[in-house]
Amino acid sequence: MPLAPWEQPAVLAQALDSFARLRPLPQRLVLSVDGPLPAGLRTVVAARWPLPIALLCGPGGHGVGLVLARGMAACRCELILRADADDLSLPHRAARQLAWMAAHPEVMAGSAWMEEFVDQPEQVVGCRHVPVGSQVRHWARWRNPLNHPAVVLRRSAVLAVGGYRDQPGFEDYDLWLRLMHRHGPTALNNLPEVLVRARVGAAHLARRRGLTYARAEARFLCRAAREGHMARGQALLLLVLRLPWRLLPSPALARLMRLMRR
Repeated sequence: MPLAPWEQPAVLAQALDSFARLRPLPQRLVLSVDGPLPAGLRTVVAARWPLPIALLCGPGGHGVGLVLARGMAACRCELILRADADDLSLPHRAARQLAWMAAHPEVMAGSAWMEEFVDQPEQVVGCRHVPVGSQVRHWARWRNPLNHPAVVLRRSAVLAVGGYRDQPGFEDYDLWLRLMHRHGPTALNNLPEVLVRARVGAAHLARRRGLTYARAEARFLCRAAREGHMARGQALLLLVLRLPWRLLPSPALARLMRLMRR
């Protein structure tokens, strides 16, 4: 679980409580922080949770990719559940994903569907569906094929392709393409059921627009094409199609996304 120092203590407490309710209980939770931990968050982490927490605090300013890489290096188990510090894992998430990975040894990384909420987890405002089986490969050509906060990973496979890298905004998509390049299209798959509830809002949408994000996406696509994980023509087409979306004002982008979901 990567953690930003500016996360709200109450929000982190909800996320940790959801992990404490998982069955089977994880052997431990690796909490990787991008900077020193403020007093409010430290109090939450130090509370009496029924699972041991390994706290990793970096100097700050490293970005999500390097924070995730540090966390992966500290993990001891072969199967790792990835979580966000503001989302909620459903109690049966661990049991379902561990059994699924055991039954599908060809899968190196997989995720599940996620319900979205704004303030109250019970008030669902949307659902992020991701493809299953052979559709994953087609989806991956156009957009991220996995829900990152609901991912389960094979640690050895992730580390063998270089793990998470410093690729702002696209750390996960970058990793999925490398896993597919090494292990083929069956390396990625999804469980067609909801296992995570994701917190969304205006800030969530704002992170995925603007000139800075557009530049980050251009750098990611160029790197994927240069390294042979994506065809050059495909990368160019994606850049041309997505750039106008990234530069739309937040209200207009929100309306368009609502229309598309309908």
